[in-house]
Amino acid sequence: AWTGAIFRRGGHLAHEHRYDRAAEFVRAAKQLWANRGGVDFDGEFIRFVSDRVLPQSPQSRPVLFQAGDSSQGRDFGAEHADVIFSAHPELEGATAFAADLRERLTKFGRARDELAFFPGATIVVGGTPKEAEEKARWVREHQISPATSLRYLEQFWGKDLSHLDPDGPLPTEDPVVAVTDGTRGTAFQNAKALELAQQWREKSEALGLSIRDFVIHLSSQRGFVGSVDEVADTLTELARSGAVTGINLTPYLVPSGLDDIVDELIPALQERGSYRTEYPGTTLRENLGLPAVVEDLVPA
Repeated sequence: AWTGAIFRRGGHLAHEHRYDRAAEFVRAAKQLWANRGGVDFDGEFIRFVSDRVLPQSPQSRPVLFQAGDSSQGRDFGAEHADVIFSAHPELEGATAFAADLRERLTKFGRARDELAFFPGATIVVGGTPKEAEEKARWVREHQISPATSLRYLEQFWGKDLSHLDPDGPLPTEDPVVAVTDGTRGTAFQNAKALELAQQWREKSEALGLSIRDFVIHLSSQRGFVGSVDEVADTLTELARSGAVTGINLTPYLVPSGLDDIVDELIPALQERGSYRTEYPGTTLRENLGLPAVVEDLVPA
């Protein structure tokens, strides 16, 4: 409520209405971009009067990026977004995600090529598969300290766990909440904490992992680790499947985590014909391969 109070018609916004407000915000922004005169917008959540002060963009309007994996979030992306950031970089998951979104596009009268898919992923390459695995392990061990691993679990358990040994087993005590709320941050929001706790206990016990080792294990599940040729082959298969337009790259180190990608992986991808050697246009929309925007004024 104290955050909502700074907005018009402030106060606490119920969780189920977050996309209602988001959709209204997008409609309002599109009116500003499309209208060459003034805009008087009076919605349920947003109210403003504005004269146009900027010329129209060469790409008609800015490219809209969206991230959200719930059914409501996917519908919102299918209706409004040009690019979707997803959490599905592997071929099977990426294919299923893209198929679902393309099916949803039809509900809003949009064509299948109106949406680009950029899953988030970390990429670690080495001269050999073993070298890449050792590098990835070294990075994770240095990024996740004993204290960090306990703080990570606290986001789900909702309580202080500093009394636990990070080299010992996961907590036997249950989380204090069944579902984590938005105060835990977007990475932890709406997690089914009680269910996860039980699943994680069983998995960590089966794998023989301590708290710290288990958090390191969780952090390594999304991404690509291997030799340059291995990763280039995997990304090429993804690109040719049509399920992925590109990768929303999360460097494992900043800025040096990009060096191997630029110097070694991109040339290997270009050799396979799966990464461009020049840009086709002068706008972001053209370079993402998105169709031109032809929109009438969006009603308030």
